[in-house]
Amino acid sequence: MNSPITGKSMKLVREADTLAFRKETFNIVYHYYLCEHSGEPFTDDRLNTLNTMQATN
Repeated sequence: MNSPITGKSMKLVREADTLAFRKETFNIVYHYYLCEHSGEPFTDDRLNTLNTMQATN
């Protein structure tokens, strides 16, 4: 995925995180793209679904 800020390619990052879902907190491996030039994290529909599915499973 290319950064919407710089237009350059971003790397996919995975890190341990917690996600609140239906009033419960779950430990997940959060996936996102990181723009190395601006430091901003981004997700797309695919990664949002992946992150949410970890909590529902």
